[in-house]
Amino acid sequence: MEPLHDTDPEAVGPYRLFARLGEGGMGEVYLARSAGGRTVAVKVVRSELARDTVFRSRFRREVAAARAVDAVHTAPVVDADPDGPAPWLATAYVPGPPLSRTVHEHGPLPEPSARALGARLAEALEAIHGAGLVHRDLKPSNVLLTADGPRVIDFGIARALDDDDLTRTGGLIGSPGFMSPEQAGGLPTGAPGDVFSLASVLVFAVTGHGPFESAAGVAAQVYKVVHEEPDLADVPPALREVVEQCLRKDPARRPLPADLRALLSVGAADGEWLPAPVAAGLARHAATVMNLEAPLRVGGGPSEAPTIARNRTRVDVTDPSDPSVRPVAPVPQEGAGSRPGALSRRRLLLSGGALAVTAAAGAATWALTRPDSPRGGTGAPPEPVWTVATEGTDAGPRPGLVVDDLVLLHADTLLAVDAATGEGRWENKGAGNTSYLVGGSDLYELSGTLRRLALADGSASDAAADLMGAGRRVAFESLLAATDRRLYLKVSVAPVDGEGATVVGILCTDRDLSGREWFQEDPDSSDLDSPGAVGGGVLLHLDNGNDVVARRADGSGGRMWRAGTGSSTPRPVRCDDRRAYCAVDGTGLQAVGLGDGRQVWRLDPRAGRIGDFAVADGSLYLSLGARSFSAVDAETGKVRWTCPLPGDPSVSQPPVRAGGTVFVPGEVPREPHAVPCVHALDAATGRLRWTFTDPAYQPGGEALGCRLSTDGKLVFAWIRDTVSALPVG
Repeated sequence: MEPLHDTDPEAVGPYRLFARLGEGGMGEVYLARSAGGRTVAVKVVRSELARDTVFRSRFRREVAAARAVDAVHTAPVVDADPDGPAPWLATAYVPGPPLSRTVHEHGPLPEPSARALGARLAEALEAIHGAGLVHRDLKPSNVLLTADGPRVIDFGIARALDDDDLTRTGGLIGSPGFMSPEQAGGLPTGAPGDVFSLASVLVFAVTGHGPFESAAGVAAQVYKVVHEEPDLADVPPALREVVEQCLRKDPARRPLPADLRALLSVGAADGEWLPAPVAAGLARHAATVMNLEAPLRVGGGPSEAPTIARNRTRVDVTDPSDPSVRPVAPVPQEGAGSRPGALSRRRLLLSGGALAVTAAAGAATWALTRPDSPRGGTGAPPEPVWTVATEGTDAGPRPGLVVDDLVLLHADTLLAVDAATGEGRWENKGAGNTSYLVGGSDLYELSGTLRRLALADGSASDAAADLMGAGRRVAFESLLAATDRRLYLKVSVAPVDGEGATVVGILCTDRDLSGREWFQEDPDSSDLDSPGAVGGGVLLHLDNGNDVVARRADGSGGRMWRAGTGSSTPRPVRCDDRRAYCAVDGTGLQAVGLGDGRQVWRLDPRAGRIGDFAVADGSLYLSLGARSFSAVDAETGKVRWTCPLPGDPSVSQPPVRAGGTVFVPGEVPREPHAVPCVHALDAATGRLRWTFTDPAYQPGGEALGCRLSTDGKLVFAWIRDTVSALPVG
């Protein structure tokens, strides 16, 4: 990690730069953070490459390849702008050094550590190849070490297994000392080439040198890779037997990654898998990064380069602690008695897309206020940053949708509110029976007609009329799930001329609704109207019996497996990149493998049933059926902590995690009726920090409870007809 140069930008897209992580042939890599505090590594392409249309095509493919892989031992892509003036790619930051530097500074790894390294890299290759990709540049500098395992990075020359357009010219792409013979010879390269490279990385890890090093330069290295045997003299004998199989010249004779993982797991270090000096260095490095509060810059001077913005219209979200962001003008105070920093009470009227301010108490559609009194609870909760009252609307059971810098409040209208300030942007009237879904930075609307809404003003563009081809009419019935590239729906399809049967199934479209990616007929989904989930390349949805069906999300949409839930009513299904989490026997919760649907663990409630839940950062957050709330290890199903609550947590509404806090919707006892509330729990320990209730809440009518959503900086609590934006910190 090095200080930023004076010519480095202040920010790239929505990420503020803090330090330089490295520089390569493609461009610079920076340590950066989002406004919500997420630490990422941002790769910015050099300007001369950005002007090269061939490179642009390759970089788009890198982005697409990296997005397709999100496994435990890889660094997932979180954002990208491949089409901007200065293309960039942001991945989750891995708080650890590359294997190359570790071996240089601490010496070769002991055999148990090297075996653990190899087994986990093989697992990463399984995920990469399972996504239809090959890495093609696996080397020590592209393997980062962390306390819980390695991470494979840099898919800069990854390609789809069935698409070699970029490499048919015969150019040599890769790192000579670690590439396979077929790659060094300019021949087609597949998954076995990555196995060869992995073995070369292992040789380096245990000896400090590669198997084909030569002082005579690159040409000599390439010749040795293709024609000579590897130098394995310093490799421990038992490990040498495994490595030799991987370094065979014939790709067909090398083991598969799954077989290699099994071979290397024998004798591999578990738990603290790295030598103590290396582990201590990792801890110091991670602490340095996490404690970085201001950008490191040579000379401490300001940047002479402009901020690299995202390649689309974007409204800034103000972070008052960020001096590089233009602050929003404060709201005028309504008298000398107002408290410093408090937002004044005012009324906002939306009409025809224009925003007007009025003092007429009865004329406003919704109001923006900041209360003047603290909220009760275990500890003193923070004051809301803003509060919006959705007057005269039916809030329904839905939480606010968060997309980019907007909170979308779906009642009998759809109100678009600035997430940072509560200012009104636009509204769509008559939205009471309409469904909405967010995917990436896209907002979809379904009310018989399927539309994609523009975030700037709420204007809509219809889906293509020929998604199912000529002569067939499609009826869009429910929105299932969305990613930043695809939308999944339940539809029925009938011939336009009425001759022939109507079929029901699952449809996948591209993000702009211009083309069909796949359609799978599925009569068992005829009653489906519950949302699904997407993760690890798998689409999950319910069938008519409320069981969970898994499909290949990115391929043909073919069915992979079905998991029984024993539930008589629809229950939520959620997932991460390895497991799906859904009901079991009606009241419990089970985790099943995302690839095969086999049960990994199950939880049964102490009373009642397990309600809705959230999955975040390797944990599940849920109630186990009592007046308490728990965090459960996502991998093992073991309870990490349980926090007693002063009231019942919600069964129908999920919690949200933001920063180091879990926000739990629920209610607290009051006479004569319980009052909806938000409990804030420490995500690490489960300690109850505070409980927030809305003093303006009046019992009566349908008890909808509290619905939560978050943008990472604020948590939006919707109670009856009032939305309060609560700070995360």
